[in-house]
Amino acid sequence: MNKKIIPASLAVALGMTAALTGCGGDSKGGADNKAATDNLTAPGTFPIVKNKETMKVYVVGDPNIEDLTTNDFTKFYEDKTNIHVDWTVVPQSAKEEKLQVTIAGGDLPDVFMNAGISASQLVALGSQGVFQPLNELIDKYAPHIKKVMEEAPYVKQYMYAQDGNIYGIPNVGEVVHSTMPKKMWINKAWLDKLGLQVPTTTDEFYNVLKAFKQMDPKAVPLAGANAANNEPDAFLMQSFVYYEKGNYVELNNGKVEFSASKPGYKNGLLYMRKLVQEGLLQPESFIQDRKALTALAEDPAGSRLGAATALYWGQFTIDNGPSGRYKDYVPVPVLAGPNGERFGYDRGFAPIPGAFVITKDAKDPIAAIRWLDWLYDERVGIQEGTTSSWGKEGTGWKRPAEGVMGLNGKQALVEPIVPFGTKTNIRWGQTAARFTARDVQEGGVVTKDSQLEAKLLDITNKYYKPYAAPDKRVPFMFMSGDHLTKYGDVTKNIQNTVQQFMLKFITGNLDIDKDWDKYLKELDNAGLQQYLQILQSNYDKTKK
Repeated sequence: MNKKIIPASLAVALGMTAALTGCGGDSKGGADNKAATDNLTAPGTFPIVKNKETMKVYVVGDPNIEDLTTNDFTKFYEDKTNIHVDWTVVPQSAKEEKLQVTIAGGDLPDVFMNAGISASQLVALGSQGVFQPLNELIDKYAPHIKKVMEEAPYVKQYMYAQDGNIYGIPNVGEVVHSTMPKKMWINKAWLDKLGLQVPTTTDEFYNVLKAFKQMDPKAVPLAGANAANNEPDAFLMQSFVYYEKGNYVELNNGKVEFSASKPGYKNGLLYMRKLVQEGLLQPESFIQDRKALTALAEDPAGSRLGAATALYWGQFTIDNGPSGRYKDYVPVPVLAGPNGERFGYDRGFAPIPGAFVITKDAKDPIAAIRWLDWLYDERVGIQEGTTSSWGKEGTGWKRPAEGVMGLNGKQALVEPIVPFGTKTNIRWGQTAARFTARDVQEGGVVTKDSQLEAKLLDITNKYYKPYAAPDKRVPFMFMSGDHLTKYGDVTKNIQNTVQQFMLKFITGNLDIDKDWDKYLKELDNAGLQQYLQILQSNYDKTKK
């Protein structure tokens, strides 16, 4: 199999606007392609095709996978399906620009899988004919996907666009610890050295950070990164206001409100400004990448990092790494703010829409949807002894003995041999678009080498779920028509305004009190009222 690694230095020559206007048209393949249809086997049987076919699959690379071309599961699945995959693997760091260039260039793969396609891109390109509607393909050829839709109906919310079409299959993981991804981790070794406890309030947290700085002037008491779940504001703001970073909205008795202009948000900015002023919060935390953050924790001379925001410790240390630093960090609960309030951000089981998309140029869409269908529900692979996530039974995992319990206290389904997070070439890890049911997620045996899920489940239930505020979350909604274009533009303007002013406020380039009205005016200029009107209108439709 030929693997094409797109270089990270490739410049973005064309944006999504060009893509939308230049890539329309009817499908060149489709279910009416007689040659492809004649090559198919009966639905539900394997191999999928009689004579080997090649399918071009574009995917963002998983750093824990050595090489998809030579991967053991790749070979297994090619033998099973008779479909040869020509991979285009894009680095995580360049996924957005590479996707834009690929779509704008018009040289489309058969399939985009876990490629970082946004909800707005999915609907826009689907309605333009760049992505094929999947409704009929799912109904006729994807029994496992249909079963998931029946058993977990909330998934449909992430599938059906407002025109009634399904343009992409979502990636779904019923993972409890991911429902509350905005967590904080603190260096327990430093706490013990100073005789301190894990803080539970913003005042206690401030005092702990001060103690860290006094202990070692070279220490970085608190740091983060400009990466998902590593942003310091995403955790700290939960002590002042309901805070969904990126959208900055909340529900209040059925009304969509903007949280990043409320008094609580302003108080959160003042708190972070104080931390930066006193050298307790690294100002680069809002612009540096995750590598720079990890370098603080993994400094060969000794960790320089007191605390960090992350979904789990592997996002700022080397999980299972030789230094063992990942063991030093323990969770900090959602901190009680000045008024004792906690607004824990609970996103629920949040599928990623558009994780599997069939393009207009796909030579054999039926084969493509059947190729995904077997992969989609992980319970199927476990039953048959091979899964994309774990690989073959006996190599990546084994079937637990009778009476061995999983995380959920029921008979375990899987006992890992090669722990999650280990770089290997025996499986696909998180490469495939898939549905991981909660019984599968919590059906793994907890071993000495594989305690990640057990720890995170326990930590989430103990330190974060008690403070969750799921009723404040505005649900996921596909936009359509005029709202689609307007929402994308105004959202970008709002996000840029919030981020730019937040940085200036926190670093002291603007005075929070004196320049607050200027900030509010810029939000209005960015289209705040239109933004809220679009969200309210679409939310009201979902309630009818």
